[in-house]
Amino acid sequence: MNHCHRIFAVALLALLSQLGTIDTNAQTGEQGPIIIGANIGNVPWEFQDTSGAFIGFEVDLVTEIGVRLNREIEIINVPFNGLFAAVQSGRIDMAISSVGITEKRLESVSFTQPYYDSDQSLTTVVGSGITGLNDLREQIVAVDTGSTGDMWATANQEKYGFSEIRRYEGLAPAMLDVVIGRVKGYISDIPALLYYVKDKPNLKVVERIPTGGKYALMLGKSTPLTNEVNDIISVLKQEGFINTLHEKWFGAPADPGTSTVDIAPLPGTSSGLIFSFVETFLNMDVFLQTYPMLIAGLLTTLQLGVLAIFSGLILGLFLALVRLYAHKSFRIIVKAYIDVFRSIPLLVLLIIIFYALPFVGLSLSPFYAAATALTFVSGAYTAEIFRAGIEAIPRGQFEASEALGLSYRHMMSDIILPQAIKIVIPPLTNNCINVIKDTALASVVAMPDLLKQATQAQAVAANPTPLIAAAVIYLMFLLPLVLWVSSLEVKFKVGER
Repeated sequence: MNHCHRIFAVALLALLSQLGTIDTNAQTGEQGPIIIGANIGNVPWEFQDTSGAFIGFEVDLVTEIGVRLNREIEIINVPFNGLFAAVQSGRIDMAISSVGITEKRLESVSFTQPYYDSDQSLTTVVGSGITGLNDLREQIVAVDTGSTGDMWATANQEKYGFSEIRRYEGLAPAMLDVVIGRVKGYISDIPALLYYVKDKPNLKVVERIPTGGKYALMLGKSTPLTNEVNDIISVLKQEGFINTLHEKWFGAPADPGTSTVDIAPLPGTSSGLIFSFVETFLNMDVFLQTYPMLIAGLLTTLQLGVLAIFSGLILGLFLALVRLYAHKSFRIIVKAYIDVFRSIPLLVLLIIIFYALPFVGLSLSPFYAAATALTFVSGAYTAEIFRAGIEAIPRGQFEASEALGLSYRHMMSDIILPQAIKIVIPPLTNNCINVIKDTALASVVAMPDLLKQATQAQAVAANPTPLIAAAVIYLMFLLPLVLWVSSLEVKFKVGER
């Protein structure tokens, strides 16, 4: 018993020592780093220099705030439309990326006082014939998903007659499509575009779009850090630090009376909404406002999925037959095709088709670029499924068909393929499910599928409810297929006994 008592005493002392250490750290006020989410590539606010280090106006600002708070700053790259959910979930403490203050966003997140006044702008290729918004009737325009430019373009689409608003994940892919000519103009923050085009003579900001936007740091709702950071911004304005940043990154001091110079009150709403799981993740008002976008995205997803599935089935069957029965040289080519397209990531192939092929004169829309990529990859997997099914047919079936004098076409269509299809139905259905799930990757090339519409809706509403709704919609369509495949597998196994 004495030995047991000694063990217990040692363990208790170790526990008390650990608790004492924790308490001491709490008393000294030591805190972890402030995690900053930023859409890297948003010049001149946050981007990377040649060494890979993060630089920019807002990077300098939050770095100085970290110094004043005596806390380290850790910046992570987050797509713009993902900043809102990241702040609300607590994955990041603060978001930068020229985030505009809106009343709708204030219902779900907090903002510091603004530090920059900005309008939107229209940028296009020199010599394109586009001199302003009025020249964009029946033309495609580019915006950043969920940005102020996106909200303005959506509200004014009917007025200016845009044929389509194509939504991108940042400046670089949007401007690439402008240069290619796939879209005629890019609507985004004027400071970023003026900075971006200053050394590109082929691009020009042709019109300023007054929106009265104000940029601020975005934090979680009712977090104490908001007041601390806001107080420091007031001090930095009084000291002229933020105006010095303006001169550093834009070449001149800010005008008197702007948010860069003047101290402003902390933005807020009269509702004083406190975090609630239901209000944050299952907000019925947000769902009712955004479900038309989700339904439109679902229809696009189903159209893309059905097209890719049928074209993949046809391509796969053709490849399987060629690999099994064609001349040796053709079999080698088909095998190489199957191996390559089963090895290359679908996302890489999609980006190559959408962004690289226009440089050799082949420019596809987001829908057909995604359909092409899905067909190529699905066809390779389907070919292997069909090959395995055909090879599973006993050799005697082939010999019996030949003995009956059946032609190759009749042997395959009447005898072999009907048996093979029964074998391959479960794996083919699994492949079809994967194709529908993979359609979500098309959102990276600005296709308005279900995921893209959901991310846009959550960015505009600053609420993750549309993402939850999109996940439920995927589940409603795909879960019955998964259960059906399971039942087929059981049925066929029973039939084999």
